[in-house]
Amino acid sequence: MLLVYVLLLTNGVIAMLEKYYISKKDYTDLNVYRCGFEECLPGHSWGPGVRDHFIIHIILKGQGSFTANDNVYHLKTGQGFLICPGQIVQYEADMNLPWTYSWVGFHGLKAETILKSAGLTAENPIFECNSGSYMDKMVSTLNAMISELREDKVSELMLAGYLYLFLSYLVKDQKQTISAPKNFRNTDRYVSKAIEYIEKNYASDITVEEVARAVNIDRSYLSFLFNRYLGIPPRDFIINYRMDKACELLKDPRLNVGDVARSVGYEDPFPFSKTFKKAKGISPSEYRNNYLTINS
Repeated sequence: MLLVYVLLLTNGVIAMLEKYYISKKDYTDLNVYRCGFEECLPGHSWGPGVRDHFIIHIILKGQGSFTANDNVYHLKTGQGFLICPGQIVQYEADMNLPWTYSWVGFHGLKAETILKSAGLTAENPIFECNSGSYMDKMVSTLNAMISELREDKVSELMLAGYLYLFLSYLVKDQKQTISAPKNFRNTDRYVSKAIEYIEKNYASDITVEEVARAVNIDRSYLSFLFNRYLGIPPRDFIINYRMDKACELLKDPRLNVGDVARSVGYEDPFPFSKTFKKAKGISPSEYRNNYLTINS
């Protein structure tokens, strides 16, 4: 869906807003949710409010303020800010030099981990583009997303590709200035490898001990790393990953609940259904019926 507003200022300057929402999302690891570009009016603001997905804004020119966690950040050209799901935020364009920015909203199983590798979290939401070349590349990929969404037939695969490129440029740029203990990269690598192992083996009956052995660390240390960097223990991560995969499979009417259970590592559909209901609040059958009703 495309929304374009052209606003005429009193001094004759035209400000443009162009934004897109992507309703169909086929990828679980990383999905583009929305993207856009805006030349803001003086004092234009949003919030206080919350979003249900991640959003990154890059300031192309001008300045403004971003408020999160009771902190007010005054930002300008070449800087950016991250909005995290469920976080109360507000942002406002400067009255004299209102900012122009591009943004992309996204979510997915890998979103938080990728952002953390760039040093971005709800507690540390501000970044500065350190390399002009990476800044240009990030803006170019955002522009490419918008260009793709202007097409009559939009390629979701291409949008996902642009998002991966955008985040890879962001991570490379930010790693130039991330100051962390010497062992940070090793610990981050353990978490990444553990997630990669889970992604490849979630359909089998894997355990936390097995994941720890696969990355060659102790189970207790793996639990410490997951709690520190992801905010949940590895067992919960495995369950959440399986249940998210199950949600995707339940949309396929050719598969019964038992088929879905086996596909995400549960030989017995009863414990699968019990775990699914605890995680999602409804049974697998109810989830499927709700989906089919909405999309019928």
